[in-house]
Amino acid sequence: MLLRYLFLLAVLSFISIKLPAQAPRIRLTELATGLNRPTDIVAISSSEFLISQTDGQIRVVRNGVKLVTPYLDLGAKIHDTTWEGIFGITLHPNYASNGYIYVNYCRKGDRSAVYARFTRSATNPDQADSSSEFTLLVVPYPNPQGAHRSGCLGFGPDGYLYITTGDSWPGLRGSIGDPDRFAQSLQTPYGKIFRIDVDHGTPYAIPATNPYSSPSDGVADEIYALGLRNPWRWSFDRLTGDMWIGDVGQDGWEELNFTPANAIAPQNYGWPCYEGTHAYDANCSGSGSYHMPLLDYSGYNYGGGASITGGYVYRGTAYPKLYGWYVYGDYQRGTYWTLKRANDGTFQQITQLSLPTVMPVSFGQDPNGELYVLSFSEGKLYRVIERTIASVKTGNWTSPDTWNCNCVPIAGDDVVISANHSVDLNQLVQVRSLDLKGKLAYSSAGKVKFDP
Repeated sequence: MLLRYLFLLAVLSFISIKLPAQAPRIRLTELATGLNRPTDIVAISSSEFLISQTDGQIRVVRNGVKLVTPYLDLGAKIHDTTWEGIFGITLHPNYASNGYIYVNYCRKGDRSAVYARFTRSATNPDQADSSSEFTLLVVPYPNPQGAHRSGCLGFGPDGYLYITTGDSWPGLRGSIGDPDRFAQSLQTPYGKIFRIDVDHGTPYAIPATNPYSSPSDGVADEIYALGLRNPWRWSFDRLTGDMWIGDVGQDGWEELNFTPANAIAPQNYGWPCYEGTHAYDANCSGSGSYHMPLLDYSGYNYGGGASITGGYVYRGTAYPKLYGWYVYGDYQRGTYWTLKRANDGTFQQITQLSLPTVMPVSFGQDPNGELYVLSFSEGKLYRVIERTIASVKTGNWTSPDTWNCNCVPIAGDDVVISANHSVDLNQLVQVRSLDLKGKLAYSSAGKVKFDP
């Protein structure tokens, strides 16, 4: 029976309307709200997340709901609740058994970056034991104007903990970036990647393959790489072990660094000798050759981006077209990209359109390889999905349970009406393409708009 303003899409394997094949497009589907300036995310499972905030709290989100009681509250320890709170969190690979969570926060008073381990409560798995703090590292940041601290930490495929630091300068617009060239100096902890073994030693051990592990070289054993400005977010490809680093630029260029798993340490990413692929400090004398970024894009001075947010390579199974693509964004522009790198170093990239203009402060990955993004300004958690949406049963267009995304298709989506399904339309529909495994039946009062 046809109702007024209704289409019946009947599936009889007859017609297909589809655009040519292209790079996958993504959309964001909202999972949780009510977060207070979130900064980082780790996934315990596909339905349970720990999310850090600038107010010093780590919150639990389970099945889309933020629990009332914080997992951990460091409000009394952080410098301020607006910007300088918790910068990054990560879970030990054996978190299920040992309950270890690692936190980077800005210490009250001197603004030092503290890297500490906390342990999940033995009596309440929804909370960490606040008295269990075990300090690994403290990096001083004495600049009274604030400083680039990076904030990211995570475990590599080798089981070691990787920590990135910023160049320690505030990076005010129009100022000279890293004038003392701290990021190039092996005598400072700034603009570096540290690699430590938290499963041995007290408070940790130095991996034997760290490039400066010799006791007589006069260099901190923890240093694994140098030449970074503010590597706010980075990740390892869980399949290949390759490292992807989003390094926030000064005024001119934002850069994305790719380091293959077989690269020989130490890598020197160039700052401040280079900003992206562009010479920055003409008088710069760095340590060895430079590892140039995979790409850079115009920054603040050129009306472009202003703060790259590194993401993840998608290795999930829910969206096959997205498999192997790196997803990242720009915090200031609210722009998202998907990129796929070939073995010869070339890459294909697409700017994702028709997405909410949110401030992507951090991406996350769950144990199944599905991706998520935090919006700083909105205080929301989103899931990253393909814009190809398929029906999972016969139903209504406006019913989320009709679709594999558990959402309602929006303008720009690719929509597939799967075999043996019928979907009723009771609204004007704008989609990028519609794949009908059958025929289109409609009433004279109805209308469909295709908007590729």
